[in-house]
Amino acid sequence: MGASKLPERKVDKNVVSAQDIVRAAYELLGAPYRFWDPGDPLPVWRKDGKGDPPPARHLHNVGVSSADLVSYALERNGLPPGGGTGTFGDYLVNTGNFDPSTPGQAGAVAVCPYSGPQLDQQGHVVLYLGGHQVIHAIPPGQGGPSLGVTDQHTDEELYSWGLPYRFTVYGFLPGVSY
Repeated sequence: MGASKLPERKVDKNVVSAQDIVRAAYELLGAPYRFWDPGDPLPVWRKDGKGDPPPARHLHNVGVSSADLVSYALERNGLPPGGGTGTFGDYLVNTGNFDPSTPGQAGAVAVCPYSGPQLDQQGHVVLYLGGHQVIHAIPPGQGGPSLGVTDQHTDEELYSWGLPYRFTVYGFLPGVSY
């Protein structure tokens, strides 16, 4: 008797996984931070004319904001960008109140919304790697040296720094399989 062959597993190549989002964000690890100024487009790279999204090497030269980091990961996977810190929380699905003691799921997002033009009012967006570990873009002078895109902080650590890291929204990216 011959061995029976299992049916081939069908994989939908159009499904974007949380790992796909995390992988795309890691393309920008080490890129410098880029400030958003009132009047700039969202994502900020749209004013550069280098593509939408532009190549990772371009963003390694000019930098990214925290919201642009997650928007880059979305666009690299064929999904629309999430906007800026003022609207990113509205872009998410299955949202809830952020709790710094609760571990996050890989590919989920926490947001401290924009509340004004001052640096500590501009808000922040982080992408979860799992548990409490996140990848994000950190500006100079905020909780340490200018690290740009880094995975060296936890959500709990960032939250303890105060504004702009006092996340209020936790949720999931639309179009992503978790």
